[in-house]
Amino acid sequence: MALSSGQRRHLVSAYATVSHLLRQMEEAGWEGRSPTGVGSPLTPLSLDEVEAVCAPLRELRAQLRREAVALAPEELAAFEQPQSAHNTQVWLSNLLEKLRAAVDSLQPGQMRKYGGMDDTDQARLSQLHGRLSEQVQAAREELDRAP
Repeated sequence: MALSSGQRRHLVSAYATVSHLLRQMEEAGWEGRSPTGVGSPLTPLSLDEVEAVCAPLRELRAQLRREAVALAPEELAAFEQPQSAHNTQVWLSNLLEKLRAAVDSLQPGQMRKYGGMDDTDQARLSQLHGRLSEQVQAAREELDRAP
């Protein structure tokens, strides 16, 4: 009996999740990159240590892919098909808004919640926020110009 549509999609989702997590494990182990993307750097491990953990997981990923090819080829092909350039631009726009929020959190009024500051620090943060905001705006204008 063939897998249902939902089961096929779940198989591809499991493959995608395993692939993503394995990539994060390799980056953490080899490069010392925090899986959070924003955390402090990790201490990279030796190649042998990382290989001992990741080699069997690469085989796990390969097995999942083979099963996805056999049991859910259309769903796998759809998953691996790159999305449109428009979707990439939408994601860039969404991420830029998160970046803008991080920059806006540096405004003196926002920073006061972490403690008082003197006029010199307030002026410096205000100027910094202004410069950073200009750069964010320049990026926004470029994104908005995209076809």
